[in-house]
Amino acid sequence: MSQPIKSDELFASWSRNQWKSVYLFAGQEDFLIEQAVQQAGSHWLAGDSSGLNWDRLDGNEHGADEILEACRTAPFLGKARVISVQNAFRLSAQDQELLAEALPRLPPDVFVLFIWGKEWRRDELRKPLVEATLNSGSVVIFWPLFPEQAQRWVIQRVKTYKKTITDEAAVWLVQEAGEGLRMLDQELAKASVYVGNRPAVEMDDIRVSFGYAKACSPFEWLNALRQKNTRHALPLLDRLLEEGEEPLRLLAMVSRALRDWLAAKESGESASVLAMRFHIRRGEENRFVQDLARWKEEDLVNAIGRCLEAEQAIKSGKETPEMAMTLLTLGFSGLEPAHTLR
Repeated sequence: MSQPIKSDELFASWSRNQWKSVYLFAGQEDFLIEQAVQQAGSHWLAGDSSGLNWDRLDGNEHGADEILEACRTAPFLGKARVISVQNAFRLSAQDQELLAEALPRLPPDVFVLFIWGKEWRRDELRKPLVEATLNSGSVVIFWPLFPEQAQRWVIQRVKTYKKTITDEAAVWLVQEAGEGLRMLDQELAKASVYVGNRPAVEMDDIRVSFGYAKACSPFEWLNALRQKNTRHALPLLDRLLEEGEEPLRLLAMVSRALRDWLAAKESGESASVLAMRFHIRRGEENRFVQDLARWKEEDLVNAIGRCLEAEQAIKSGKETPEMAMTLLTLGFSGLEPAHTLR
């Protein structure tokens, strides 16, 4: 049986125009996963801007029958149909078996992306859907990048903002911001605005734009949530919103943090190992573990679900973004207020 590949191998194969019809994406670097999903969809649906031939499903809400029904639906006025399934790990064993049996018989104009939705572990290889994808397509693990890889990514990513960045500035940015691509991208966007019409982001530019900090940091808010300190978290949220932080960005940050905390609890690893994995500042390792002890795994899973409910409430207009985030923050003290989002 084939083995999973790394993200750099995936992008290298795509650059050689080597594509498969089924992929399963897993791993911690969700920003890179989002990029890969978008790149694949754009490739398969090139020239089709209708949006009618991309079905976006979720393992939390849809089972094998609905996924297979989407696979059997012929493209509408197009040459291909794409089905992406978030949180595929949530599919039951029976649903995974049904999908595993169907994958080898997919129509040639159907392309499927399973986004696993949780940290990758070696025992995932025994899951029916993973085994079937390895046989019919590729399983790709998006591991966090090493500093040198993140620096190269920064140099390439800044081109999307029609800028260049010096090697020195890229190295400094990764040292200060860490290897998380979402944070690095936010800093590149900020630096690109700061330099204005100038084509290059240089060392002085990145230092100044990075050093421009608001009075309140989103990470303070996340720390308060992890500690279930709602009395501190609510004023922090109010300040963040007053300073112009986007509610959906905060929601994405807390959703990612919850997945990291859940992965940390499931791993059973020591405080020092967790510090390296999650880039915890030296001296704060034991506090991080103590904070996690406040949470049961089922509470973290429920909280991730409530983030999804908050996102739906915002996008549907059911709640204002500010109210949805306030209710979500209140819910971290005991999770009881979040039912009002439903």
